[in-house]
Amino acid sequence: MFIGIACLLVFLCMAMLMYSRRISALLALPIMALLIAVIAQIPGQDILTEVISKGAVKLNATYTTTMFGAMLAELLNKQGIAKSLIRWVAEFAGDNPFWLAVILTGVTTVLFSTLGGLGAVIMVGTIVLPVMLSLGISNITAGGLFLFGISLGGMFNIASWQLYMDVLKLDQTQIINFVLPFSMIFSSIVVGFLLIELKNPKNLKYAAVCLLAIGATFFALPHSPRQAGVQAVKLADPNSLVVAAVAILGLTVYAIIRHRQNTATNPALALITPLLPLILVLFFNWDFIPAFIFGITYCVLITWKRNSVNVLTRSIIDGITAVIPAVVLMMGIGMLINSVSHKAVTNSIQPILKAAVPTEALPYIAIFTVIAPFALYRGPLSLWGMGSGLVALVQQATTLSSSAIMAMLMSVGQIQGICDPTNTANIWIATYLNTDTQVLLKRTIPYAWTAVLLGLMLSVSLGYVK
Repeated sequence: MFIGIACLLVFLCMAMLMYSRRISALLALPIMALLIAVIAQIPGQDILTEVISKGAVKLNATYTTTMFGAMLAELLNKQGIAKSLIRWVAEFAGDNPFWLAVILTGVTTVLFSTLGGLGAVIMVGTIVLPVMLSLGISNITAGGLFLFGISLGGMFNIASWQLYMDVLKLDQTQIINFVLPFSMIFSSIVVGFLLIELKNPKNLKYAAVCLLAIGATFFALPHSPRQAGVQAVKLADPNSLVVAAVAILGLTVYAIIRHRQNTATNPALALITPLLPLILVLFFNWDFIPAFIFGITYCVLITWKRNSVNVLTRSIIDGITAVIPAVVLMMGIGMLINSVSHKAVTNSIQPILKAAVPTEALPYIAIFTVIAPFALYRGPLSLWGMGSGLVALVQQATTLSSSAIMAMLMSVGQIQGICDPTNTANIWIATYLNTDTQVLLKRTIPYAWTAVLLGLMLSVSLGYVK
């Protein structure tokens, strides 16, 4: 028991250091892994091999997928596809603030299903935010909508799914069966936020249309969530492989024609590039990395210019460079997971977690809703921070299913992703809009917290918690 309490104290001390910004998560996680290993008296050889060596590469599939996603994101940026998409939508939406805000939030969602990082936030934000502000939407409302769009897109960012698959041993079907209905719930909350913020009764009819569309989509979902846990991972649709091969051949011919004609403008079909990897994963059962490679190939060929090879090379280098901090963080997460998963640690902490972690429906909803702010500052409910270690312990020490843990993390993660004042995205948005991160926090947290509650209720309704 003493060892278990000491390990939890290490968690708390590191949380305070990260909260006070005296140490970054990049350093805190591996230090935490080593301190816990020493306190639990894990043998020195196990610390070297299991915690450090194997821990550093434990999430190799996750950060490899992240790299490929970053390459595509950088290519979208350099080829001007993201800017073209936003400008086209702004012209299409007209001068109605409600519809413009809805559509631009939707476009932000689509883009951030592929994009990621502060560079992407700046690239998209410098286009989306001025368009919203030009039609009289307040700076705080515009900032909140932009953050909601980023977070909603993050739910569909297939590179981030790999972390749940690695840590919780889930398959794509299990993640999709929660993400799809939860995204509908979250979209309804965003519509409510916009309706309240604009303070115009005329928008009630527009909001009703949006909610009806979201509801129709929800009930049209083709799968059965209750069967998700027993479904096997499917192989890629062979017909999609044939279609993809034919498409690449056709695009190669098209690229040759563009090269000879020295064409500089992008065709309209280039705008679907951000959606392609997601479509291949969701509907044709492709793995993440092949889906990203196809998206990169499609983007290069359909936007071919005489300098495209150099642009692709630069995108690969810049994309990987942009996610190096995330890769290092995931190495630390792997070390921490291996450290707390060692039997010397689990045997010590298991009795404490069994008593503290709710495993029944009502306590699960109530307790995780109340403590949801612990996802801020990479706290114990953040999978990208201290939570990566606690998740492994909770999974081994309690009867909570992997799906229930995943649903909880995705739900409470909305507070961290949208509201956290230390997020680089929040800092940039607040600076750009001449406001403060604390103002964005206060304006958005009621809606993010509502999403937490409804996400946990959805988890229970899907049978993840009895």
